[in-house]
Amino acid sequence: MEETDQTEADQSIVATLSKSIGFRRIDIAFDHTQQVYYSGQKISGNVHLDVDEPVSALGIRLKCKGEAQVYFTDRSAGIRRKFSAFENYLHVETYLVGDGKEKSMITGGVYPFSLTLPENLPCSFEGRYGRVRYSIRALLDVTTIYRFSTNIIPFTVAPILDLNRDPLAPLPINVQQSKVYMGQTEPLSVSMSLPVHGYVPGQTIPIKIDMNNPSTVALKKIRIVLKKVVTYHSTEKSRKHKEIVVEVEQPVNKNSDTYDVTFDVPAVPPTGMIHCNIIDVLYTLKVEACVDVSEWYYRMFQKNLKLRTSIVIGTIPLQNYETPQKTDDVTEGLPFQALCTVAADEHANDMSSSKNVDREETAKPSLSLPLYEKSQIYRSSKPDRDDPTGDEGDSDGEVTPYSPMYRVYKFNSSQKRNN
Repeated sequence: MEETDQTEADQSIVATLSKSIGFRRIDIAFDHTQQVYYSGQKISGNVHLDVDEPVSALGIRLKCKGEAQVYFTDRSAGIRRKFSAFENYLHVETYLVGDGKEKSMITGGVYPFSLTLPENLPCSFEGRYGRVRYSIRALLDVTTIYRFSTNIIPFTVAPILDLNRDPLAPLPINVQQSKVYMGQTEPLSVSMSLPVHGYVPGQTIPIKIDMNNPSTVALKKIRIVLKKVVTYHSTEKSRKHKEIVVEVEQPVNKNSDTYDVTFDVPAVPPTGMIHCNIIDVLYTLKVEACVDVSEWYYRMFQKNLKLRTSIVIGTIPLQNYETPQKTDDVTEGLPFQALCTVAADEHANDMSSSKNVDREETAKPSLSLPLYEKSQIYRSSKPDRDDPTGDEGDSDGEVTPYSPMYRVYKFNSSQKRNN
């Protein structure tokens, strides 16, 4: 594979060159098989070069980059405009063999590499209208024009958001709403309560819903929706996109006024997207009391009663709320062994002066050995309003989909059963 797009003539030349020098393949193997890293951590592995005989070349080059891109369109007054933004966080090019200037004889074999990520990197993120992506590739530079390359290999830079440092996270949630429907004298009242604001992936969110309906308005169900609200910023305009992460429907029982609804938080990025200036992530929870109305003209007036609140998704769970299980999952290459102790000490020392914008810490997460799961882009809450993404690839033309890996905990309350 070549680093840049080439014409058929160029491809023919490269194919001929490959055959003439006996080039077979060049690959990268990470020491950490899950390819999950944290800001400030070392990435290491090996480049494997397979050639029939020593090759005269400028060197073996390693290229590592990290960047954020936003791309969306907007229709206004019948005119469609494109908006975009870009941020660069990491661009490292280093030669494992050779110097890129003078040719030398390079033999096939294994070439180890190691590089340290900068501090304060935003976490990996993939969304409909933008992403933060980190990748690495190795190249055999035969000349200044022709080279052989590995695929562009994305890896995850994992986030750190300590809920113990967020003053909102440990606070309970209590929301109440009432509504008098047309033709009624008594209001329908619905309230929801949660023990805390902050949760981590793998944790169960317990919602208590209380209803008081002295009216004759019939309710057919209660709909609970967890939404991820992503705002993409360009220099001129911002675009908000809402994804339905979890949706639960609770049937209404005429003999009951109280309902307990639970669901687990999946592998999702944390609130905030700290250190990224062009993408924001928030989470909202909606409880909707769905009125049983069949006639379309009544629906115009008998709107569903809705309650909304925000919640915080982090990566380090609240200490005094629920303790995660130890896990036997082996994650190689992560020398992080003291998260809870470090987080507790930092929380005790600094909570009085911490601010919401400083929630992300340099302490490296681990609780026993961490488990990671792939994230996904969830379905839009209003797909009819979605525009084409306009994705034209990153600075290397890479457009292949990628799913970042996020930290997921196991709790005794978790509904997900692990085999």
